[in-house]
Amino acid sequence: MRWSRSSLLLGLSLGVISTLTLQWAISEADASRGKGKGASAPLERQQFHDSLDVVLDRYVEPVDAPEVMSRGLKHMVAGLDPYSHYLTASERDLATKRQRQGADAGLVTALHGAGNQGGAELEVIAVHPRSPADKLGLTPGTRILAIRGRPCSTLLSNVEAQVQLSGAAGEIVGLTIERGSGPELLDVELAKPSAEAGVSAALIDAGGGRSVGHLAIHSFRAGTGEQVKRALAKLKSGAGGQGLAGVVLDLRGNPGGEVDEAVLVADLFIAAGVLTRTRGRGGVIMREELATQAGTDSETPLIVLQDRRSASAAELLAVALQDNRRAKVMGERSFGKGTVQEVIGIPDGSLLTLTVARYFSPDDRAIDGQGVTPDLVVEQADGRAAVEAAARELAR
Repeated sequence: MRWSRSSLLLGLSLGVISTLTLQWAISEADASRGKGKGASAPLERQQFHDSLDVVLDRYVEPVDAPEVMSRGLKHMVAGLDPYSHYLTASERDLATKRQRQGADAGLVTALHGAGNQGGAELEVIAVHPRSPADKLGLTPGTRILAIRGRPCSTLLSNVEAQVQLSGAAGEIVGLTIERGSGPELLDVELAKPSAEAGVSAALIDAGGGRSVGHLAIHSFRAGTGEQVKRALAKLKSGAGGQGLAGVVLDLRGNPGGEVDEAVLVADLFIAAGVLTRTRGRGGVIMREELATQAGTDSETPLIVLQDRRSASAAELLAVALQDNRRAKVMGERSFGKGTVQEVIGIPDGSLLTLTVARYFSPDDRAIDGQGVTPDLVVEQADGRAAVEAAARELAR
């Protein structure tokens, strides 16, 4: 195609006009906010709404307003913290459906870098015992690159990953993972979790006819408190005449779960005082959980064993026992997840989950972003050696 001289001049003129118009608009905007005087005013709510109206009304192609606003809200909320998120109505329906189906891969994940330019990374932080993922040999630290063919780099919240990792019993979910030897494709057959898989207990011979109980809580689900109570009674009855020298309460790799169940476990060992509290905006106390004396075991020596993946409800239990001087905490500094989320339904059927408070220890120590500092530090707290070290500490 040959261009005439007049066409070239017209194109050049339009380009110059556009450039000058843009420069004038920038100059006007700078003048209106007083840039020349060193002032810089923050974007106000009304200015944001006005700008959104301009996008919806004046973009060169017709704009799907609900889609644009949903996408914008997703990114805004994802930038607040790792635990706030927004689900559209269709995503909410899918999440509800898969939750009712009740099967999953047995993986607990953490999403890092959501909304960053380089994309998010999905890490396995816990694997439930006897779960499909456990049977495939997946371990904490494994990176998941894709779920059901969707790259995890596009995820904006960890809940999106958990929805994709759940479904109906027997359903096959394709994963692309990386565990040090390059990408690997796996098919995971989803299964319903075992009710008893959350707690396991055994006796350790401490010598001299004495025993130490090893009570591992792998996650906090409905009924965990009652399971711990039964397991503790079984350990005591099996210890023989000299009784238990103590109990190692193993929270390593425990990603948390239902906070109420962690409070019930703490209440088994603490007779009085604060177990945990939450503070909202401005530090206002929103709620405190207090111990009750009935049924309390305040005599059996305790050591809480934790690692860097012990999180949320597990941290609340550990710090409740630590601050009430009921147990020593042993191992590594924990994960540091101590926030409260409120779930807010939107009239269009979408769902906003927003962090509205933070958990604090009985001594008013922050947990979120800090973790629980152990009294007895053990490097590389995973493995049997850490359990044996805790048992020796109790038997001294």
